[in-house]
Amino acid sequence: MLPSFTSATSEHLQLPATGFLHSPERLLILMKQLQDSDKRYKSNVLNDYLCGAILAELDAQCRHSSKKESRPKEQLYHDILDYISWHAQENLRIPEIAAFFGYNEKYFSTLFKRYAGITLKQHILQTKMDLAKYALSESNQPISQIAYSLGFTDAHNFSNAFRAVTGLSPSAYREGYNKHNIFQK
Repeated sequence: MLPSFTSATSEHLQLPATGFLHSPERLLILMKQLQDSDKRYKSNVLNDYLCGAILAELDAQCRHSSKKESRPKEQLYHDILDYISWHAQENLRIPEIAAFFGYNEKYFSTLFKRYAGITLKQHILQTKMDLAKYALSESNQPISQIAYSLGFTDAHNFSNAFRAVTGLSPSAYREGYNKHNIFQK
């Protein structure tokens, strides 16, 4: 379903009426952060900021899914994003992705960086870490099982990558959500 956008003035926020979320996990994580922030700090400023982040992510995901690409390079960029989203649980390698699309690795990586502003490797890692955050906060799977399900060869490499991206170990991240379980009964 393609999103439709309401008209906006300077006093109104423009939100999509319909759309497709290519990464609902990102929205869920932001919503959990908002709930945790409200319980912990009760700060309207922080809560407003997090609400803005949720709305911006919603808008960005819906706009991405609605774009009608007329240029082949832009279409390739969006196809790469989709491919990574669908194959994030695999051990993704840039040469293999480039070969899948029929391009030279260097050209492929350069094109991606031009459109994304980050390297393809960074994007793959960020996508995997978003899925890891979701799994750590929503399940009791062992960290090693989460690591293997995301294409990491072992839990140690996964933990190092997770710490590099988030600043926390996977167990510390999970513990933070378990202490403030938002679905208290």
